[in-house]
Amino acid sequence: MDLKRIMVKCSGVLNCIALLAVIQSANNTCVWIVHQPQFPDTAYKYKKIK
Repeated sequence: MDLKRIMVKCSGVLNCIALLAVIQSANNTCVWIVHQPQFPDTAYKYKKIK
């Protein structure tokens, strides 16, 4: 199996992991008291409570 085919297969898995991270962070607040980073507007569509 060549490197390009491996990268194509791994990219799908990495995309799913990134999407799950966005969904999880859209529904949680920052655990630090004094810092809540700016949340991207495009990620608000994944929030459960709007």
